[in-house]
Amino acid sequence: MPATPPNIVVILTDDLGYGDIGAYGAKRIRTPNIDRLAAAGLRFTQGYASANVCSPSRAGLMTGRYAIRSGLAFKVVDAEATHGLPEAEETLGELVKRQGYRTLYLGKWHLGNFPEHFPLKHGFDGFFGAPASNDMPNFALYDGEALVEQPVDQSTLTRRYTDRAVRFITENADAPFMLFLAHTFPHIPLYASEEFLGKSGAGLYGDTVEELDWSTGQVLAALEEQGIAENTLVIFTSDNGPFFEGGTGGLRGGKGTSWDGGYRVPLIASWPDVIAAGRVTGAMAMNIDLLPTIADILGLETAAATVDGRSLLPVFRGADESAHDFLYYFNNERVVGVRSQDWKYVTHAYYLGSLGAFEKFDQLPGFAAPYEMLLDADGIHGEAYSYADRFPGMLNEHKNALMSARRHFDALRTHDLEETYPR
Repeated sequence: MPATPPNIVVILTDDLGYGDIGAYGAKRIRTPNIDRLAAAGLRFTQGYASANVCSPSRAGLMTGRYAIRSGLAFKVVDAEATHGLPEAEETLGELVKRQGYRTLYLGKWHLGNFPEHFPLKHGFDGFFGAPASNDMPNFALYDGEALVEQPVDQSTLTRRYTDRAVRFITENADAPFMLFLAHTFPHIPLYASEEFLGKSGAGLYGDTVEELDWSTGQVLAALEEQGIAENTLVIFTSDNGPFFEGGTGGLRGGKGTSWDGGYRVPLIASWPDVIAAGRVTGAMAMNIDLLPTIADILGLETAAATVDGRSLLPVFRGADESAHDFLYYFNNERVVGVRSQDWKYVTHAYYLGSLGAFEKFDQLPGFAAPYEMLLDADGIHGEAYSYADRFPGMLNEHKNALMSARRHFDALRTHDLEETYPR
């Protein structure tokens, strides 16, 4: 481990597909800078978001805990919502502030619409970005707690976030810092600056991704120019899978589904002083692992009594095994799937309504579900075929894990799920 604490840069994209980056197989979208980041570090092939839509996934990433624990698992924080990330939750920003880090949050927050829930209240010294999604009414740009633009010229957002990021790196190169760069795109509606319009082979969606790649290149160049790249941990990922457009790399489904296309995302970690270049791991990981990883790196105990994530530091150092026995797939506040390293068990396919409902809750707890799927976890068959009849022991192991998780997490839910999951 380096003698001095590393700088930390988290780059979070919005609705970027697993297959939209060259390092993950993209052919129509050029991402040389992100590919270079992957080549210089560690690429996860089994990296997951903790939810299949924005707010709960971001809550999980920010706290290291499934979003149901912070009351943000039910749907997303909409434009009229008055709730947000509770003050009691320790965030990544608050964690590193305990070690004297300087912190900045740029871009989309989506964990509360009002100043009392902004990043400034959760451990970040500065905030320049938008509280909500760019498809929501009253979409606005804030600098700190001050509203600075409405309506927003969205074609300039990626460049403006990037300029702020580079300035922050330049001004804080002499002390440990955390930069959290949460891009607005490729969430719809899609916008790109004039320099990138019409340039990709994947329409406007591809244009936005290629501009995100440019942004990543600017951040990496700033770290190199300041001579701090070697001891900077850079994490690149997405909050969930793609929506109407975007590539899943052959995975089934997309945003809002329980299939891997909704949860599996690019996950890249680069830290030249610690992570060997060119590594690829199939160890399953989730965005809830970031907070306990950083706590482990800094030698800190987490403030929360219950943290669902696990430290990835052993994987960074060369291990190739996950610290998780199971990962859980949530649709709203209901656990609908269980993932082990080799298998995935799914009982409900979609985020809202009865569409794709495999089970009937009035048959629980005996769980004589009318339909259930035990799937290859690697997703190479596109989750098209269930092996429930071939591996009854494995089926029961995952079924029991799901029921145990439900007994635990159902006690934490804040909504009656009957409307969302009708009998």
